[in-house]
Amino acid sequence: MKTLKAFALLFVLTALRLTAEELWVIKDGVLNKEALTPEATEVAKDHVGCGGDTVDGLYVVTPTYKGLPNWARFTTAKSALGDCELKVVFSCAVGRRQWRNPNITISDRARMYFWKPGSPVLLANTRMAFPMETFNTEIADGPFDGNLHSMAVKRAGDKFSIYYDDKKLHEQPVDPDVHLHLWFDAMGNTCKIKSIKLTADKLSDKLKAEFKSAAPIEEIFVGSGVRPKPEYGKACRYRIPALALSKKGTILAFAEARRVGGADVGDIDAVVRRSEDGGKTWGPEIVVWDDGANSINNPCPIVDPKNGRIWCCMGRYNPYPNANQHVVFSDDDGKTWSMPRDITQAIQATIEPKKKCWIPGPGAGLVMRHEKYAGRLVIPMGFAPLVVYSDDNGETWKGGGWGGSDGGEAKCAELLDGSLLFNGRTGQKKRALSIVTEGGTKNAEKTWYADDLPDPSCQGAIIRHSWPTGGKPGLLLYSGPGVDAARAQGALFGSYDDGKTWPWKQTYYEGGSGYSDACVLPSGRVAVLFEKDGKSNLGFTILSAPPADPPAR
Repeated sequence: MKTLKAFALLFVLTALRLTAEELWVIKDGVLNKEALTPEATEVAKDHVGCGGDTVDGLYVVTPTYKGLPNWARFTTAKSALGDCELKVVFSCAVGRRQWRNPNITISDRARMYFWKPGSPVLLANTRMAFPMETFNTEIADGPFDGNLHSMAVKRAGDKFSIYYDDKKLHEQPVDPDVHLHLWFDAMGNTCKIKSIKLTADKLSDKLKAEFKSAAPIEEIFVGSGVRPKPEYGKACRYRIPALALSKKGTILAFAEARRVGGADVGDIDAVVRRSEDGGKTWGPEIVVWDDGANSINNPCPIVDPKNGRIWCCMGRYNPYPNANQHVVFSDDDGKTWSMPRDITQAIQATIEPKKKCWIPGPGAGLVMRHEKYAGRLVIPMGFAPLVVYSDDNGETWKGGGWGGSDGGEAKCAELLDGSLLFNGRTGQKKRALSIVTEGGTKNAEKTWYADDLPDPSCQGAIIRHSWPTGGKPGLLLYSGPGVDAARAQGALFGSYDDGKTWPWKQTYYEGGSGYSDACVLPSGRVAVLFEKDGKSNLGFTILSAPPADPPAR
């Protein structure tokens, strides 16, 4: 009986293999252009894709091809469903070692690659739409010896494995249902390729995975690609979201418009879009500040409830890494904005000597509501957490207390005693928390790490949702990646004890989720603006009101 069962299992496995679909990108040194996306083969912006020639049975790619720079990016025209494998047999010229190339790219964000010269270490990068753990493994022979080697990635069920020269180096869990778009990059390298083969239970024309969301998501800022010159209403990338709700109930969505490239510093404008109907429709992009080719970063809005004036603080690199802080305001609900006012000297004059104030946020500021500090406008300077505040409705600004050195890009929320709780990224898989007391004027005495707030080294947003009332404890919310392995699975976390624990969680998007900000609507629902599926588009969604009581343990 056991023999029969074993035979039956072998028969099933053999049948599955026989029914698998194959896509040869290169076979015996011959390129199959039909196996590639059109973008992989066409000439664009003085670059040539996948250029090369067959020489002695190997497809040879070089840093240049027919006088043009050679991207040599073999992006497949199919994605893989079910069990699958991408295997590349190749060699690299001796001494031609390039950082992160050659590599197998996984769904546009993770890369299996060889490290810097002299370091034969294989790594997987983790900036992808679904989480994968980073790893590094020593290998006996690197690919830069002129000999043929193989590299491969394979999914079998819920396991994902990485191979070099047919030896398994690493295995980790993976979503068995997600589309895997796999390809090979030889960019800048002198490579000779014998074969590139994609095998899967099923090949799909759909190159992007679809991920579940808790509520409908609208991409209200959409990057349109690199361009040689800036163009209003268009940007290569939109990043660094911030949200505010005006006194009239208008939702204001702020962002950086990176006009020409995607770098953090460059020709960047601060922009805003407005929704007067609760996020159903959005007006056009409004420029808050355009300073020519200079870099305007991290718009940080604050709505003054006393007069409805909307303040926005921004950092200006002059030049990088020297940062100045400026404020503008709007008295017409965000439609037009004042000329920028430099508040750098005022801040520096009121903080500790030899300390430096950087740029705000990312994310929105706040207005304090409690104790004797009610009405105080607060700008969190997040890179080295610092409170900047105004007690005269924005006429003057001062530096307050420091939030420690362990948490970067930190935002803050008000606590019951009039203190401010900072929450920042660490790169250590846990968020760093600190408290600046006395209305944000006294330095934090300690920093601790939240075991229940994961951090894949990404900005996140902390806001006050509600205050204690009617026997309910009040609620703080944190928005950020829901896992520590990747900027993915964007989620809200809730704390009912002023940030000590975060027992409530709701995932709002299972795919790529980077920087985010949130605001509370009059209904108690929560609006979220976040970097969706990479670093080009910002998605907007509105979630149901969180529970007023902590979940039962």
